[in-house]
Amino acid sequence: MDIKGQEVTHKIFGQGTIIEFNKSTITVSFSVGEKKFKIPEAFGPFLQAIDDGFSLYVKSLKKEIENIEAIEKEIKIKEADIKRNNEIKEKPKGYKKLARANIAFKCNFCDGGKSDKQVGFDGVCSDSIIHNNIEVEHRTWCSSENSACLDYYKGEISREELDAKCNDGGFVCYESQMLREWKALAGIVQNGDRKGEPMKLHQVQNNSLCVLTTRNPETTERERFIFAVFLVDDTYEGDNMDEGYVSTTSKYKLKLSPVEAEKMLFWNYHFNGSKPEMPVWSSGLHRYFQDNVAVQILNDIVELKKGTSDYELAKDFLNHLCKINSITEIDKPNGALKR
Repeated sequence: MDIKGQEVTHKIFGQGTIIEFNKSTITVSFSVGEKKFKIPEAFGPFLQAIDDGFSLYVKSLKKEIENIEAIEKEIKIKEADIKRNNEIKEKPKGYKKLARANIAFKCNFCDGGKSDKQVGFDGVCSDSIIHNNIEVEHRTWCSSENSACLDYYKGEISREELDAKCNDGGFVCYESQMLREWKALAGIVQNGDRKGEPMKLHQVQNNSLCVLTTRNPETTERERFIFAVFLVDDTYEGDNMDEGYVSTTSKYKLKLSPVEAEKMLFWNYHFNGSKPEMPVWSSGLHRYFQDNVAVQILNDIVELKKGTSDYELAKDFLNHLCKINSITEIDKPNGALKR
């Protein structure tokens, strides 16, 4: 269906016209300017279709998404069964069996502090990314009633007030301080019966590798990339009052430039136990992985850092991780995108 020219209404911006359709997003022209939205997710919470035929088309798209979510749910259930029944018993040959695990975090895209040296994650997002995270991607925290960015988006505080809150040490979001404090938090449950409860980190210890991942707006899960890594030297499991976290003050931490980061696709290294060929994160903000995957990631970062000021540190980081885990051989990556 050609949806360009279709009329829609928005709760805040009023009536508008779709002027562009690109993959899973639409651009709508309102009297206040052009705005991007995710289709079909924005319909219902934010947008309403005026034409009945277009409304039916949107409903069909939502049905397709429901089918995908059903597959993701199936993956989650199967992985829970695998963990519960301890079906995966074999460890890769040559690697120590450790209770400690490494951890990867799923982060909302943040371009605060973006430069040619880092993707962002060091300040409040730009206006365009705030709009994307609230209206297009419907990110849970960004759209929550406690979000300072939502207050700014609705005009309740100024941009200066929002930036000052972040710069003065106030909490805006996890992502805005991630590469400033080198700290990643488990998060708070945002939905369901456990809403408001802090999440815990059960398997992370000192000397675990922490991998920070995100994906650019208007991209798919296949394109999730690694933008920073660090060696954990401070960790808190969490309790009923406070969420768990990992952080570092050690020298073993590396940022990737935007160009480098987009070459470090997370799903080149990680896979789902039940459907290993499918790059699907499903629910949750973090995932655990073994030491062989950790050194694969660092090994590829070393290659990317050749010719840069970070090269020697990257090599030292890799050698240190191999030494503390008694790893002498590095396998080739075997993630979902490699299958």
